[in-house]
Amino acid sequence: MKNELVQTLEELGIHDLLEIQKKAIPLIEEGKDVFVKSPTGSGKTYAYLIPAIDRIDQNESMTKVLIIVPTRELALQVAENAKKLSVRTGNHIVTLIGGMDISKQMNALRHRPQILIGTPGRIVDLLHQKCIDLSALSLLIFDEADQIISTGQSEETEEIRNYLSHVQTVCLSATENELTDKLFPGNCEYVNMGAQSSINTSIETYYVEAQDRNKELMRLLKTLPITTAIVFTNYKNDANDLANMCKQSHILASAFSSFFEERKRIQILRSFKEGRIRVLIATDAAARGLDITDVSHIIHYDIPVNTETWIHRSGRTAHQGNEGITITIFDANEPVNEVGQYIMDHSTLYMEKPEPADLSKPFTKAQQKKTDTMELLIRAGRKDKIRPGDLIGALCTIYAFDEIGVLEIQDTYSTVTILKNDPSSLPASLSVKGKKRKVELKRH
Repeated sequence: MKNELVQTLEELGIHDLLEIQKKAIPLIEEGKDVFVKSPTGSGKTYAYLIPAIDRIDQNESMTKVLIIVPTRELALQVAENAKKLSVRTGNHIVTLIGGMDISKQMNALRHRPQILIGTPGRIVDLLHQKCIDLSALSLLIFDEADQIISTGQSEETEEIRNYLSHVQTVCLSATENELTDKLFPGNCEYVNMGAQSSINTSIETYYVEAQDRNKELMRLLKTLPITTAIVFTNYKNDANDLANMCKQSHILASAFSSFFEERKRIQILRSFKEGRIRVLIATDAAARGLDITDVSHIIHYDIPVNTETWIHRSGRTAHQGNEGITITIFDANEPVNEVGQYIMDHSTLYMEKPEPADLSKPFTKAQQKKTDTMELLIRAGRKDKIRPGDLIGALCTIYAFDEIGVLEIQDTYSTVTILKNDPSSLPASLSVKGKKRKVELKRH
């Protein structure tokens, strides 16, 4: 493993690899096709990002890695992790998703990114437009493969797989079926971290019976020691209604469903991850593929359509060795169906133990370890006929060459990662091509 990557992992507090990473990384590094069957929250993202980033030469100017994910939100999360790991290796990473400005994505592709992360539809669209050059690709990754297929993207996924059938392929999935098996027409190495057909043993599972589910939900939210919680409902209209009910009780809550446009969902998710929203009320469709740590409680307001969905929902807590609690609310006036009976058989009747948290205030999460870097925004871009060399030359008047990381040029602005975190060194402006250009810290 490159020294730069080892240093970054240590700065992020990653000193020991998780079991899935110990098993998958050597196989990927050996160039083998790998199918990883792994439950939600097992640490699989770094299991493929570490060897993906490690294989790329810093001077490489072609796309070497393509990562396909089921949702836009997950693409952004994977890209965020990839950028954290790449601050010292200097990899250029581009995210390609629908619902966002395609012209910006096309601009980013002109800078020969080494890693592409995206959803099947947008990837196929850009391939058809001949905007993506994958002639040098050496690694194709399908993350959450079962969800890619179950969300109606199997046709685009198969097109990508057939187009890149000669490329080493890694497939990660919570379940395996005939459709996921299509991603591997030949033999592959198989890593089985346990099926998601049973609840994580780190999760305490309870159920309650209620005459009024709304009142019961509010009672739970007001008596549980919640850090952050996700309430699952089957319908997006109910998600909106329940969120409004929570807000009336001064709970920092938000619905999270297809009712909102993409940018709003990303904003809500960021607020939840930062603890400014304490309770997320979500539909299963919206919550697919989310990787959110520090969720202490999962509450099932509605009984899901099948037991697998209940297990997936519950797995949103107790990530990577943490503990969690899941509680299912049953309507005492409704008969218990087969799924409900399964949940009862695998849960304990909840007995109230009042340990209320103040959900009207943001939750201060433990500060995540960060690498010692900062990202600059320079108000000059492609329309100003700016080239990478112009910016690097200007930046070298302030920073050492080896302190200058990944640089990306858009139409009206550019961004650059500086491999030290010293805002006092930030100039108010830079002279680029004989003209002063405003410089500021990029806000995330």
